[in-house]
Amino acid sequence: MEQAFVDTTIGVVDVPQRVHIDRGPNTLLLMPCFGPTYFSTKLVSVFPKNLQHKEPIIYGSVLLNDGETGKPLAVMDGSKLTAMRTAAVGAVGIQYLAPEEASTLGVVGLGIQGFHQALFACQQRPINTIRIFDRSKEVMSLFSERLTGFYPDLKVILCNNAQELCNDSEIIITATGSHHAVVPDSGGWWKGKTIIGIGSYKPDMREFPDQIFSDIKQVFVDTPVALEESGDLLEPLKRGLISESQIISLSDLIMDRVKLNGETRFFKSVGMAAFDLYGAKLVFESLS
Repeated sequence: MEQAFVDTTIGVVDVPQRVHIDRGPNTLLLMPCFGPTYFSTKLVSVFPKNLQHKEPIIYGSVLLNDGETGKPLAVMDGSKLTAMRTAAVGAVGIQYLAPEEASTLGVVGLGIQGFHQALFACQQRPINTIRIFDRSKEVMSLFSERLTGFYPDLKVILCNNAQELCNDSEIIITATGSHHAVVPDSGGWWKGKTIIGIGSYKPDMREFPDQIFSDIKQVFVDTPVALEESGDLLEPLKRGLISESQIISLSDLIMDRVKLNGETRFFKSVGMAAFDLYGAKLVFESLS
């Protein structure tokens, strides 16, 4: 994913504008990407109400084609690939933004995205304690059981609310489908923290309150498209809480074009097709 950031910035890959269709509360996404040797297309459906029926919110497929002939090479489970590449993108954010000694992690939203985010985050820093919060206590218990299967020595704390989680975590990841802030709007808990926002992929979706942006000097994004798609950026921009000059591509930090400024680090990801291409390429070449 780190290489995908760089190659997209220097023009090695071509990422056409995605097709984004809303139908009621549901979303259909078609995301093509062209690289030097392959091109990929991801078809994704996002149905938030699936959670009520204990079905995944996101379904998808990724088609990988030969870049010279157009020959189809593989069809992959888009949900799994998306979960893993999104977690890897979040992990890149942690790698470049979080203090090296950070040992506490908090995750709000414990679906497939939240689980993979936790899984990958624990590889980036010496995490010994993770605090988790979800509206469902059953989901929290299952999440804890599954995660400790990968990290037996990890201390998992099931929080009663997001305030408790935010106060005591150095790195905070949100991975929800919420239309309203899922973390507190007071108490200054965000000062000195590393915050990774994974949800809010539509203009009417929010995970963070306005108040948090008053203490953020830099807002890192995975793609400029985030300024058009995420309510967590659109609303603060509209209200003058942040300016476009504060919004920086994470690739600029990776390529050492900018330096970190400010004690609170914030990364907003909405995803881009280059991540799918590089993930599919890795899987295909590993199997081949």
